Amino acid sequence: MSAHRSEESKTVVVLGAGASCADGAPLQGQLFREYFLYNSLRRKRKSHLWDRELSSFFLSFYGIDVNEISSIMDANFPTFEEVLGVIEIADSQGESFRDWETAHIVNSQQKPRLQHIHEVLILLIAEVLDHKLRDRSKYHPKLVSSLYKAGWLRNTSFISLNYDILIDNALLPAREDFNLDLDYAIEFMNFGRVWQPPRPKRSIKLFKLHGSLNWLYCPTCRAIRITPKQKGVCHLKWRPSDCICYRCKTLAIPIIIPPTYFKALSNLYLRQIWHAAEQSLKECNRLVFCGYSFPDADVHIRYLLKRVEVNRQTTPDVYIVNEHLDKDDTARQMEKGRYFRFFRDKSKVHYTQLSFEKFCDNPTSIEGLPNG
Repeated sequence: MSAHRSEESKTVVVLGAGASCADGAPLQGQLFREYFLYNSLRRKRKSHLWDRELSSFFLSFYGIDVNEISSIMDANFPTFEEVLGVIEIADSQGESFRDWETAHIVNSQQKPRLQHIHEVLILLIAEVLDHKLRDRSKYHPKLVSSLYKAGWLRNTSFISLNYDILIDNALLPAREDFNLDLDYAIEFMNFGRVWQPPRPKRSIKLFKLHGSLNWLYCPTCRAIRITPKQKGVCHLKWRPSDCICYRCKTLAIPIIIPPTYFKALSNLYLRQIWHAAEQSLKECNRLVFCGYSFPDADVHIRYLLKRVEVNRQTTPDVYIVNEHLDKDDTARQMEKGRYFRFFRDKSKVHYTQLSFEKFCDNPTSIEGLPNG
């Protein structure tokens, strides 16, 4: 392919959990174990009431003593999807469990005990990712640099299905390095303070469809604040005073859509982001999935992609970049089958043998690959 066409082609890179794993993030099935191992070491220095509540919850619901290292190591932890799904069904039906129906006081507000545990579990995600990923990113910055060298960065948008800020922090230096601004497709209340508004014609779009750990949302005045380079959601546990809304003095909350079948996408900022992502998908010539297995349960993502595909005149070339050392052939064939089953034009689906790490080294290596 000529350099001229590469520069003009529009690319959307979708980043799944596997992309974050390349830079040290634990898999979803490992999150609970990673957190409680980390917390057992931290308890020697400081402890928090919320961790005692989590201990009670896991012992009551799953018979796991998260205060004992041996128990943490030997336990068969449930997935986040399983735990949050149980709580969300109970909440949607106005039901509870024995000994868990009482109200709980949190930051001077009275909340049902299960609802509070739901919120603590989401903050658990923030803490363990902050612990595992702090100052460790290697491949996300390499991806941004490689895209720039290839002449693709200016016409590339990113869709992140992850809460972490690996790609955010990799794109932040683009203002100084490449004269390009990071644009989340929403407006933050602290524009002009710690965050410069992106220039419309000099910006790189990053759509975080499930929320982000560096966003704090005020449920009273509905303003959203960004905490650049920091996972500001973590402050809700240890420094809640840092999370008070500038305007109305309300305690902020995270915008995090947890990994369950019952995703609630009603937040006005998330609706803006999903709409903007749809527009980018309608315009792209290349659609690259990195570290994403395309699970059947992601019905909202599938709906977005199918809506775009059916409403477009032409179909973009679809590239799947998700190879890794531990993947067995059965998983590989099932994943390949999900992609080919979903997309209408099979001739434009390219299931590559590239890992995310290899793609970061040379994004243009996807070009010219046969489908299949």
